[in-house]
Amino acid sequence: PAAQVAGVAFAPADFAAFAAACRVVTHEFEHFDIDTVKRIETLVPTFPATNILDIKRNRIAEKTFLSGKGFPVPRFRTFADIRDMQPLTPTNLPLVVKTATGGYDGKGLHVLRNERDYAAAAAELRGEIIAEELVPFTREISTICARNARGDTAVYPIAENVHRDGILLYTVAPARISAKAGERARDVVMGLARELDLVGLIVVEMFLMDNEEVLINEFAPRPHNSGHYTIDACDISQFEMLIRAICNLPLETPRLISPAAMLNILGKGGRELDYNRLLSVPGAQLHLYGKQDVRGRRKMGHITVLDSSEDDLLRKLELLERTVYG
Repeated sequence: PAAQVAGVAFAPADFAAFAAACRVVTHEFEHFDIDTVKRIETLVPTFPATNILDIKRNRIAEKTFLSGKGFPVPRFRTFADIRDMQPLTPTNLPLVVKTATGGYDGKGLHVLRNERDYAAAAAELRGEIIAEELVPFTREISTICARNARGDTAVYPIAENVHRDGILLYTVAPARISAKAGERARDVVMGLARELDLVGLIVVEMFLMDNEEVLINEFAPRPHNSGHYTIDACDISQFEMLIRAICNLPLETPRLISPAAMLNILGKGGRELDYNRLLSVPGAQLHLYGKQDVRGRRKMGHITVLDSSEDDLLRKLELLERTVYG
């Protein structure tokens, strides 16, 4: 099992021997030395394929690919440098500006509503950027699709996400959306999995508009934070589904055992979690990641709560949020 090598640092010369001991290789993040993965890919089946990572690792490449293939995205422009955006006028604000590379969990992202916001962004952002319209969405939603080498797919329930400062705060599943919006979201995620010829798992984060159409914010070709609720709330977790997909095993449609909410536990200075209070909430399941370095905004764990009643579920989520964040 992967536990034998988890957390082990390999010298570049050792990767060939590592790959030779594997029948299939996967990876759980995009921001790493992709050349190493490309070498492994020549030795053993590796999923997702590095051509998908080449798209995902660059926000400009990602949005250009999606737009070029006809997927719905917010309007955007690209610039070699943020200073090339001047002059700003009220007619082209508000905007979201993002670095082309290296950004996740709110890093490399600024919302521009005025010149003061622009000055703050210009002081931080370097290199190519993408500027997107700030769309008036009604909800942020996401869903996960698994696909194997035979082209079989399995899609998870649509989830509803709330972010704070660019980082996912909590997820509720199933999302409180119409059947029409849910079908549109499923069409998008399955269509993108096919277009990429994906083997593995993909999550698509979307903005739901008031006309029940969706716009893609971004995708990730791997298990995702917004899918952690599946560990406790589904009969097949996103992690098991990934293994099924890359090993070309049957993909059963995952079943939501109970409505669920997942709250991220983000690092913050010196405050201890009240474990007794957290675990006194009926249906709550605590997951700590064992990270030694506690930093602000770092994901240290999550807690999932289940309840068949939507009202009771949301009340429990509110209680958990107050307990963790005050």
